[in-house]
This record gives sequence, structure tokens and C-alpha cells, in this order.
Amino acid sequence: MSQGLTWTMELRHLRYFVAVAEERHFGRAARRLRIAAPSLSQQIKVLERDLHVTLLERSPRRVVLTPAGEVLLEHAHVLLARADRARYEVRCADGRHRHISLRVAPGVEHILKDPLGRLSGLAAELEVTAVTATDSDAIRAVRDGHTDAAIVWVRCVQDQDLPGRLLARVPVHLALSAEHRLAAAEAVPVTDLAEETVVMIPRDQFPGICDYLLAHLLPAGPARPDQVLTPPNLINAPEALLRAVAAGHGVAPVAPAAAEHLAVPGIVVRPVAPPLLAPLELIWHDPAHPALPDVIALLTNTGGQAPASEQGDERHQTPRK
Repeated sequence: MSQGLTWTMELRHLRYFVAVAEERHFGRAARRLRIAAPSLSQQIKVLERDLHVTLLERSPRRVVLTPAGEVLLEHAHVLLARADRARYEVRCADGRHRHISLRVAPGVEHILKDPLGRLSGLAAELEVTAVTATDSDAIRAVRDGHTDAAIVWVRCVQDQDLPGRLLARVPVHLALSAEHRLAAAEAVPVTDLAEETVVMIPRDQFPGICDYLLAHLLPAGPARPDQVLTPPNLINAPEALLRAVAAGHGVAPVAPAAAEHLAVPGIVVRPVAPPLLAPLELIWHDPAHPALPDVIALLTNTGGQAPASEQGDERHQTPRK
């Protein structure tokens, strides 16, 4: 009998890979994982060696996913979510431990950094696991019962049936090349954007927020078929969007907290006029997880100062136990 090629893939390697893929930077991923950057790089190389593929194209300034890396990222989210679910069910078998799982839209970890950090301070018998996911994937996971709750941007009309809580209205500014004709403006009037190319995240993954932002920035609609640009590799990489702006491909809506964290050179960030605020919501399925009220309290209790803007009570619902 011939022996086939065998390889192993550890969950910790998948978690390391996902962090690098989402951050597109080894240093930021290492800080997020709380390990040394050289060690992280070595662990990714081990994963690549085990899989016999190159997952990441490395450069001093950024990291780009290869086609193999894109495929693994999609599977890694599913595998890690299943592993977390299995861990939860095993730990809950004794009736003492509780676990709540969250899907979180990309960039939210920068906008709600302090509130999300407070979740780690919950009682020892409650564990919170957060996984990055696009709005479409997060809403689907909530509907299918694969996650307990999700933090998403603007929901489409067909998704308004899910219970939810408005966490914040997040200011959205405009990223422009430092050489752009509007770069010196204190605030950019939307009337000056009628002919501008707008760089956006993929609409199929973020339909609600894409339509919401474009309706504000281009109220008359696109003036030409190619006015809305979606470069590749943007689903989990806001940095790629900002680099497209720095390269002069257009302007892009961005939350100031995310732009500040990424610190992409060659761009400026300006408010728009009239101001643009994007709703950020926590959604869940009924019956709600018994610990969800505790999670809501920690996400909305900011000591009198909203996480990214004013907090709102409209569309507020209390989880039914």
C-alpha cells in the first residue's frame, strides 16, 4: 500500500494566519496576538511549509494574500468558529460554564476598542469569543444559529426583522490623497464629489452600509459606470482601501479611528458636509443568549462618553430570555 502525503495544521497557526490576513501587517498582528513579530513570522512559515503553499506575499510595508491565502482565510473563519463552538459545548456539558460568540464587522475593533476590551472583564464563568466577519456573513451566521450575536453596520430592509440594539452612530469622514484638490478643505461638501471616483468595500459583502454611504456621498447617483471602484482584497483589509486612495485612485469613506490605527502615508482624512454618521448595531436571534444583556451593558456603558459618537436608543430592543 502506498503512503500518501500527510500534513498537520494546528488551530493556533490558523489564528495567527487570520490575524496577519486581517491586519495585513505582521507588527500589528503580533500586537493583537501579544506575541513577538519574529515568532509570528516563523509560525506562519511553519503553516506554509505544512501546506506546501505560499499564503502571504511579504514586503517591508505590507502583506498581501496570495490566491491560496484567500482560500485559506475563508476556510479558517469557518474552522475556528466550529472549534470555538465545540469548545463551548464541551465546557457547558458540566452546567457551570457559559460562552457567548460574536461576529464583528472589520474595523469595529478600532472603533469600539474600549467597549470590546471590557468584554474580557466579564465574570470567569462567561467567556466571549469574537470573530471578524463581513456584514453578510455575520447576519447569515445569526440567522443560522452559528453565532449568538453580531456587531454589524447598516442593515438592509430584509434584515430588519432580527432584534437589535443601536450601539453608536459612527462619524464617517473622507480619505483623500494628500495631493487631492480638496485635501486642504476643513470639510468636504458632498456637492464637490459629483465627479469623484469613490473607492468602496465590496457591496455583496456589505450591502447596507455601501448603499447608505453612497446615498450620502453621491445623492444624485453615480455619474458614470466606473465611478464606484472596488479594488481586490478589501473584505478584511481597510488598509488596501486607503492605499488605493493614496495611489490616487479616488476618495473613500472611512471611520477616523480606523484610519488613525492604520496610519497609511500619503492620505488626509476630512469630515464631509453635511456630516455623515453610520449606525453600528448589535443584532441577535431569538431566543437570546441569557448573557446577552450583560454584553449589551458593557458595550454601551462608556462612562458618559460614547465610543465613537453619540449613542442612540432608537431601534432599541431588550433581549427576551
